[in-house]
Amino acid sequence: MKVDELPVDEKIKAVLKGRGIEELYPPQAEALRSEVLDGKNLLLAIPTASGKTLVAEIVMVERILRGAGKAVYIVPLKALAEEKYREFKVWEALGLRVAVTTGDYDRKEEWLGRYDIIVATAEKFDSLLRHGPGWLREVGLLVADEIHLIGSPDRGTTLEMILTHMLGKAQIIGLSATVGNPEELAEWLGARLVVSDWRPVRLRKGVFYDGIVRWEDGGVEKYPTGWESLTVDAVKKGKGALVFVNTRRSAERVAVELSKKMKRLLTKPELRELEKLAGELEDNPTNKRLREALRGGVAFHHAGLGREERLLVEDAFRAGRIKVVVATPTLSAGVNMPAFRVVIRDTKRYSDFGWTDIPVLEIQQMMGRAGRPKYDERGEAIIVAKDEDPEALMKRYIFGKPEKLFSMLSNESTFRGQVLALIVSFNVRSFRSLMEFLERTFYYHQRRSLEALEERAKGVVYFLLENEFIEMNLEGGFTPLPLGIRTAQLYVDPLTAKLFKDHLEDIEKGPNPLGVFHLLALTPDMPPLPVRRKEFSDWVDYAYEMEEYLYVEIPWDGYEMEKFLRALKTAKLLLDWINEVPEAKIMENYGIEPGDLHRLVELADWLVYSMAEVARVLGMENSAKYLRDLQLRVRHGVREELLPLVKLPMIGRKRARALYNAGFKTLEDIAKARPEDIKKVEGIGPKVLEALYSGLGVKVRIRKGTLDDFLK
Repeated sequence: MKVDELPVDEKIKAVLKGRGIEELYPPQAEALRSEVLDGKNLLLAIPTASGKTLVAEIVMVERILRGAGKAVYIVPLKALAEEKYREFKVWEALGLRVAVTTGDYDRKEEWLGRYDIIVATAEKFDSLLRHGPGWLREVGLLVADEIHLIGSPDRGTTLEMILTHMLGKAQIIGLSATVGNPEELAEWLGARLVVSDWRPVRLRKGVFYDGIVRWEDGGVEKYPTGWESLTVDAVKKGKGALVFVNTRRSAERVAVELSKKMKRLLTKPELRELEKLAGELEDNPTNKRLREALRGGVAFHHAGLGREERLLVEDAFRAGRIKVVVATPTLSAGVNMPAFRVVIRDTKRYSDFGWTDIPVLEIQQMMGRAGRPKYDERGEAIIVAKDEDPEALMKRYIFGKPEKLFSMLSNESTFRGQVLALIVSFNVRSFRSLMEFLERTFYYHQRRSLEALEERAKGVVYFLLENEFIEMNLEGGFTPLPLGIRTAQLYVDPLTAKLFKDHLEDIEKGPNPLGVFHLLALTPDMPPLPVRRKEFSDWVDYAYEMEEYLYVEIPWDGYEMEKFLRALKTAKLLLDWINEVPEAKIMENYGIEPGDLHRLVELADWLVYSMAEVARVLGMENSAKYLRDLQLRVRHGVREELLPLVKLPMIGRKRARALYNAGFKTLEDIAKARPEDIKKVEGIGPKVLEALYSGLGVKVRIRKGTLDDFLK
């Protein structure tokens, strides 16, 4: 189908042509002929790089221009939300407004009412549904990207509940590359189903074993022994390669090893460019390893990298400066980084149950990254057989079908929070109406039996009643209580709020940060750090040493003790953070990486805020005030004396400490000081100084671009 043949507004066609799109791919054309432009639901299951997002864009913009309301595009990851937001900004040329929202689950975000296309993570949109901003009534279209994650133990329940809420209220488009049972999912959504294996770049798949690649079409190619030769060959051909391994440590180690091999294939200008790229990285243990790999044109990519480092790697790989990226499977979940050749070194990973096979769905997502539209005539995806039978790998992963998706509504923690949200935010006021809602879920659609679901729902309701989240009248009607209302709004597990409630009196009597952090890490909302066997006894000693500061008794049971110590280790890390231990030192001491530290601090910030709100609801104002101050310390990673300074714009933990140590201990000290004295402080440049004075309400301006020209 030519763009000119599309039954859409001419302005949309002009934008598409401006992007160099003159003709649609066959599955895109099929999707757009499915009545989706007239408001019908659609499930689009086509390979990676076949243009799923473009279909959603065209439908969103056409429906908005027809007056069908706002469009919400939900994604699983913050990084993906930012990527889609940047992509969709092109439609602002038509006068549409595009926004992105990801964090802070305790806001109505009424400002989003001014926007036409809203990109959000699933968790953020779920929290918005609970807060009920007025603009939600104007949402006419919901796009669920990576809809196969409805079968994910972590995210599945949230996505399923969002879709259940929106069914019948808005048009729904589901996008995925791999779904094992698309007919069943489409039937639940009442959606037209478009499934296709067509790809814009032909994908050739094979298995590597003992120096030979056996392709699915029967072809055979020989390579030097060792799977690494597959990446060397790709780079020699002037192409890029993605290597998938099963752990972060493997990704880092393999990247450094491959870097040594690749370095001799690069030109001097390329090596100089890579040296410059490596120099942009901040100093920490993870970046030290990344810097070493980068110098040979290789990088690693996993969830432990900081945001800036992830973007640097992604951009440099897309630009061709980085030749090979070694990644964990998280990279296969939507980030736009295709390569000519994908090498899957590992098809097993370690879990609580020992070594297990990685699901077919995940492996096929990885293989789908092979082949770059407009650059490659074909892509190659090669699975490495180490101890495994090559024939079995070929049968399972290359000729096999992805697993069926199953509802994850049985996840206890998320189900508990969703039931409370239904009672608090969605006017579900009886057990009968609760079950009526649950009958509309994918869970019921698959099983057609409410018995097990009813039993679990009863267990949650009893828990909510016993812990005063809700109450029930004589007729069996539910009434949400203040604690329940605030818990649902805060987007925390009711079990987390219960733990806070049970120990707030202890905090009121003797507030201390270690005890608070230990409580946070014991909640189901915070995954604690692991405790290795060799450090177990050290943490037991520390537990008894700090026993008087902890609000939970040291257990005797082995499993409970391990859980207790993991929480204690996490609490000690957060204590170090607010005591201004350098980030690099924290990472080294606790064996974590920049991305881990960032996520842990962000989560602790949210949970301390939530605890303060629970204290406020329960009338414990002293504890609430203490916790609000502690939250600021967590957010900025500072001691108490720096709290006034970090409230200034562009002043973080390093600059605040530098100002304090230079004698500028209060806002008044800074306001009275001469600019030339403040500029001597480490880290205070022209922009920072200007922002600093602006935060104090003092007008300044720069003449001739020099600091000496700052005037009060």
